[in-house]
Amino acid sequence: MEHEYEVLSHLQENKTTTQRQLSKQTGLSLGAVNLLLKKMVRKGLIKMEKLNARTVRYILTPKGMQEKSRLTYRYVRNSYRQIKKINQFLDYLIAEWGPALEDNTVLLCGPEDEIREILIQYLHHKNIAYRFCDQTEAGLAEDNGLIIIWREEEEQSFTGLSQPVNIMTML
Repeated sequence: MEHEYEVLSHLQENKTTTQRQLSKQTGLSLGAVNLLLKKMVRKGLIKMEKLNARTVRYILTPKGMQEKSRLTYRYVRNSYRQIKKINQFLDYLIAEWGPALEDNTVLLCGPEDEIREILIQYLHHKNIAYRFCDQTEAGLAEDNGLIIIWREEEEQSFTGLSQPVNIMTML
């Protein structure tokens, strides 16, 4: 589904494109792009138009536009649910830690990505102090504060007293 969305978006934005460009855009092999395009033609999402013996143009059909809208809505809905779950779990975590957070800073250990942005927004909204750590200092984190991670790679960096909470495994 994700790749179909990417192909539909690319075709909507680029009137002329090649399978090689689609392959580069989606990260799929050239053969996989070819199969996906054939499948989408059979479903009526795109139309193939031969310009000459070697050149084909792919045109997004009304059904393809409708499918792209449906996939966009589904993605946004799922993203909103995930954000809501993260916020609910953070509410639970903050309630559990309660007064211990007043004297400590929440440590966020993980990559600069969408999850980190959600955490920052939440903590900022709740006026909770936080700071970031990288993998080199993760294992050195003190055991007196809340440590939040969101990837397994960071979890493996912690040893000894530090016990991080991986919010993604708690959802």
